[in-house]
Amino acid sequence: MKRHAKKILEQLMGPTGSVLIHALILLVLVRLVFFEPTEEGPRVEVIILTPEEANLDELRRELRQLEEIDSIEAIAPPEVSLDVSESLTQEVDGFSSVDEPAVDFAALDVVDLVQSPLVMRGLYAGRSDAGRRGALARHAGRWAEETERAVLKALEWLRENQNEDGSWDEENQVAMTGLGLLTFLAHGETPTSERYGETVEKAIRYLVDTQLENGEWPSRPSGLNYVYGHAIAAYAMGEAYGLTEIPVLKDAMERAVRVILDGQQSTGGWDYYWRQTPRRDTSVAGWQIQALKAAQIAGVEIEGLREAMNKAVTDLKRAQHTNGKFGYSGDPTFGTIGVTGVGILSLQLLGHAQDEACLKGIEYLESRDLDVSWDEDAPGDYPLYGWYYITQAKFHHGKNWNDWNSKFARAFTRAQNEDGSWIPPGDEARRGAVYGTTFAALTLQVYYRLLPTYQQRAVQTLEPPPPPEETDLIQVI
Repeated sequence: MKRHAKKILEQLMGPTGSVLIHALILLVLVRLVFFEPTEEGPRVEVIILTPEEANLDELRRELRQLEEIDSIEAIAPPEVSLDVSESLTQEVDGFSSVDEPAVDFAALDVVDLVQSPLVMRGLYAGRSDAGRRGALARHAGRWAEETERAVLKALEWLRENQNEDGSWDEENQVAMTGLGLLTFLAHGETPTSERYGETVEKAIRYLVDTQLENGEWPSRPSGLNYVYGHAIAAYAMGEAYGLTEIPVLKDAMERAVRVILDGQQSTGGWDYYWRQTPRRDTSVAGWQIQALKAAQIAGVEIEGLREAMNKAVTDLKRAQHTNGKFGYSGDPTFGTIGVTGVGILSLQLLGHAQDEACLKGIEYLESRDLDVSWDEDAPGDYPLYGWYYITQAKFHHGKNWNDWNSKFARAFTRAQNEDGSWIPPGDEARRGAVYGTTFAALTLQVYYRLLPTYQQRAVQTLEPPPPPEETDLIQVI
């Protein structure tokens, strides 16, 4: 045994052993040179989250609304004569546009439209999803579901019947596009909205592209009523900028408002063509004031804006009869219930909701047994136009609101066509389906369009309030 071990040891120490040892050393060196340590794989941290309980009732309601909207077929609006030579209330003209070529002074930036923020604050707080639901619950009562369903059907009809260029109607495009855009904005729809974003964007582009360099929107040379269309478009631009803060809309709004300010009479009123004559017009003034208020809510600084609003208050009070009724033009005894609604709402928007003149106007409305029916021409010759103002005036006053709410909500929801449109009652029907649908929908959106003036003390201003005689009770700038 010892002899074998000695023999093996001699071989290892000899040539054979030398070869084996060198081979082993070579293998170790190769391993050291080419060895790459195995990298540790990335660590993944898994967090298990427990989802919050979903509000199934709210989800079901929204799904039902979408199902109802999807089931509506697109039906073209009926052909209705829109003769601009006829008056609104004897002297009050309707709305018109012009065949003049449009001036493309600024193209909207697609990035601005897509990334535009939705600014739901102050008086616009009711236009968010949650704000609408809360406002409907507070102010619409048992009619909340029916009125909102009617509004959604109207939005869908307007979407389906918008012209390719973004306008509505064929004869009165500026005014009707302004009204259409206001209807979507009142519901909180902007260019970023999932369903109606494209509709809103096209309407904004149309108004921006058709505004002239001097700030006006084009008109029919043969008509006096383009002052309506301009103010409605300016109103829409003011709300659009206030909700989105798209820079180009600020420019369009400011130039449009400058036209209104320059066109105001020294006594505080407005007339057709912004004429500087003794004649003034309550109906014309109503739209100019709504446009100025939208600009003020948007929070922009426009020289002369506050002064013009104060002068308008003086003009309106001079147009009021001793019985509380507001006159249409120079004679305070000549006016309709609808024009009285214009005067009241204008004073409310101007911050004078608690003034004697405004309260007397409310008393006049309360003393009238107002009927809301699509079968009768009441109030006046333009009932739908009047109801638009009367409903807002009563809503912003607050008292006895429930009685009026039941009247108008029932009548409006019953009068809506199956396709989602409205045709105005009586002779007003000649204004057409776009006119009827926008005015009816805007009236039904009264619950959440603006904060009621009787809740003005809940609104926090961002700057010290003006002197008491100028206090704007619903100011948010």
